[in-house]
Amino acid sequence: MRIPASALIVSLIAFVTVGLAAPAGAGPCDVGDFDADGTIDGTDLATLLAAWNEPGGPADLDEGGDVGSEDLAILLANWGEQAVLAGTFPAMWINGGACGFDPEIQVHQYNEHTYILRQSLCTNFEGPFMYLLFGEDTVLMQDTGAGGGIHIGDTVYGIIAAWLEAHERTSIDLVVTHSHGHGDHVQGDSQFIGQPNTTVVGISQSAVASFFGISNWPTQIVEYDLGGRIIDVIPIPGHQSAHIALYDRATGILFTGDTLYPGRLYISNFAQYVASIGRMVDFTADKPTCHVLGTHIEMTNTPGVDFNFGATFHPDEHPLQLGREHLVELHDAVVAMNGSPQYEVHDDFIIFPLGLAGPAADAGGDDCARPHTEAAYRAMLRAAARLKPAPRLEGGPSGLGAGVARVYFRQRARKVGG
Repeated sequence: MRIPASALIVSLIAFVTVGLAAPAGAGPCDVGDFDADGTIDGTDLATLLAAWNEPGGPADLDEGGDVGSEDLAILLANWGEQAVLAGTFPAMWINGGACGFDPEIQVHQYNEHTYILRQSLCTNFEGPFMYLLFGEDTVLMQDTGAGGGIHIGDTVYGIIAAWLEAHERTSIDLVVTHSHGHGDHVQGDSQFIGQPNTTVVGISQSAVASFFGISNWPTQIVEYDLGGRIIDVIPIPGHQSAHIALYDRATGILFTGDTLYPGRLYISNFAQYVASIGRMVDFTADKPTCHVLGTHIEMTNTPGVDFNFGATFHPDEHPLQLGREHLVELHDAVVAMNGSPQYEVHDDFIIFPLGLAGPAADAGGDDCARPHTEAAYRAMLRAAARLKPAPRLEGGPSGLGAGVARVYFRQRARKVGG
């Protein structure tokens, strides 16, 4: 039954007085702060009522298909000042479907002080994501892209100039950090080295630990203050020895680099990787975790199906954002392997151990053999075929014997580039 918005005004005071329990699934990140000012108030209520009975849209907080009483309950249950600042994602990311027309870097303003950048797949098949987090004193950049001739320096300094003008400021320090040291995340460093008010952090484990003041790698989690915005820096080796995650208290976003994203999760040191996933699960247990954002998209919107390796066009891409439930799912899966790494397909990611004995404690650069060519990827699939296959959870082969699994992986290897 459709209820006129005007009929709700009369009973609104009663709703607020008795207090509404948020429906299942609602939490500190599902708040309805439509104007992203950090407070749920009358302006946000007016926005929701104006969209009453409309299909979907930002006011459909429970994603039930239209705006109704359940959405009002969520908004009222979260009334007042918010623990985290909300943000938005674009309707779609540039996906390689309009080369020659799409920008080389897509810039999206998640909220007033947070930007997400995506490198075009037309410039490099990795299509990595990069992030800018503004504080009062410092703007932190995570990753500089995969090269391919993109003007990442001009883009970032342009964003900073616009932010300074909007906030009537004349300068701010830029700190360029990296999720980890692989080539597809550091190629733009040269465009920042030597620039005014700019610090570029090194990519070795020792350089990362020294800059952030981590004396007990990898178990020590430290705070990094941007000025009114605290970032928790979490060492998470396993994909690469100097890998870190960032937890942004202002937005409740956990940035996980190549350790967790909607795609193929290449693992070079399995024991370290399991410990790192556990470290993030434990750390976020008592904190609002609105989104888990990695640095690639390699999955389609079809559960368990990834794009071909090296694909430069990603139609119907999986959303960038994952949730803490995916982190827990990944943790449960790798722990269940009991020290025996398995290739395992899930709806939203693929666990892809590389079978390495484990890199040196401070190997520095590209110590994870993430494939960079079709031939390397095929070799990894052949290696995966030699692993005892784990039961399929939500996607991929189910209950296969070793011989059938080898056929399956060989077919995938032949499919690459097709």
